[in-house]
Amino acid sequence: MATIGPVSAETQTRKDQDELEARHRAELDAQREKFHRELGRRAFRIGELEEEVIEVAKTYESSLSWRITRPVRAARTLLSKPRRG
Repeated sequence: MATIGPVSAETQTRKDQDELEARHRAELDAQREKFHRELGRRAFRIGELEEEVIEVAKTYESSLSWRITRPVRAARTLLSKPRRG
């Protein structure tokens, strides 16, 4: 009967370790779920902002001043390219 004490203590220690591990696993799962929700929310917001950028670009590009200055921008692009030879 002398071995019952140590076996019980070992069993209790193992139980405690298992419970601690289960708690840690649950905490990690909760953090992972929170992270994925936040990641999804931010990805959605990025998509919204990209759409806004496209709309603003379309507005500028369809304006009279943008169309009038197109040749100037094209000339600047041609002149700023490195020359060969």
